[in-house]
Amino acid sequence: MTVTLRNVDIPDFGLPVERPAIPVATYETRCARAINNSGADWLVVYADREHAANIAFLTGFEPRFEEALLLLGKAGQRIIVTGNENIGYTPIAGLPG
Repeated sequence: MTVTLRNVDIPDFGLPVERPAIPVATYETRCARAINNSGADWLVVYADREHAANIAFLTGFEPRFEEALLLLGKAGQRIIVTGNENIGYTPIAGLPG
């Protein structure tokens, strides 16, 4: 087998005009499905700097400096429990509290 390396030009894809955003309704649907599929009264989602994907998928919140918990209640309750260093990030999450 022969391998040939070639230089290629990188296409100019341009820059996005606006920042993509996930609609709040998408986060609300994800949370509702998660709690409904769990069959529990409350669902607890753990997150930290290295393991933030689940909480980010459900809320848009990404803990950067310390651990966090997301509590989802069957009646639509949503609570994020986090430390002082993450509090500033909660208002910019995609899913309002």
